[in-house]
Amino acid sequence: MRLPSTKVILFNAAIVLAAGGAAAMAIRSMMFTPSMDPCTERYHNMTVFALERNGTMITPAEVQAISGGRDAGVIENVSVVRKDGPSPVALQVNLPKGAASPHRTSGPKGGMSFPWAPNALSGKTSACLTYHVQFPAAFDFNRGGRLPGLGGGIEGAANSEYFAAPLVWRGDGSGGSVVRVAKEGAAPVVVSDKTTALAKGRWLKIEQEIVLNAPKASDGIVRLWVDGVLLAERTDIAFRGKAETSLSSVLADVHYGSSESASGSVKDAQIWLSPLEVRWQ
Repeated sequence: MRLPSTKVILFNAAIVLAAGGAAAMAIRSMMFTPSMDPCTERYHNMTVFALERNGTMITPAEVQAISGGRDAGVIENVSVVRKDGPSPVALQVNLPKGAASPHRTSGPKGGMSFPWAPNALSGKTSACLTYHVQFPAAFDFNRGGRLPGLGGGIEGAANSEYFAAPLVWRGDGSGGSVVRVAKEGAAPVVVSDKTTALAKGRWLKIEQEIVLNAPKASDGIVRLWVDGVLLAERTDIAFRGKAETSLSSVLADVHYGSSESASGSVKDAQIWLSPLEVRWQ
């Protein structure tokens, strides 16, 4: 039996924390910068996870191959479809009724999870991730779930550091990001604004900026924009202790929060995702 990865364990703990009282404490410590331009306006070099090649849509098997076989749910729950929106093609992610995380060891598995590690991210200490997401008009957020976010370091390697900053949705429809650092005693850092609900039935533009901290300092930055509006910001995050630790991947996850059936989809549903785009300076 394949055991869940460090990323999965960290995420399940993060969802619980994000839904609890720790979020309120984190929100109070945020410092908003309304005049800050979205990161797509400041990061001009880019690479895209293309869903179409020479007019032909890629297959789930090709998505799986790009991830190096480190995927979950891609073959079962993902298709590339034609859809009106910011891009002519989109990833359609299926969330069957009763299905929770695709990493669960038993019961129905919903959604997808795979890492995308573009070479352009290697060695970078700051980056901007952007994509569009659409929830159906009747989507039930249930107890929360996960959307793509940036990550860094090398997961599971000896003496290496690893961090993940997935975006999340909550049961009340609000959005944010949860930063987990794979280090003993490191608590999740919640980056969110519970006053803003994620709209359903239309495309939302998501932008996430990460600026790594100076080694062993707590001055790392996470910013999150939705439709060009700064939703949340933290400027006190310790992503790393070593100078060689850099950004390394996009954690392309779309699924309900944990492995518990009660946390999964209450009915058959889909989420659509435009091609992922990573930018750097």
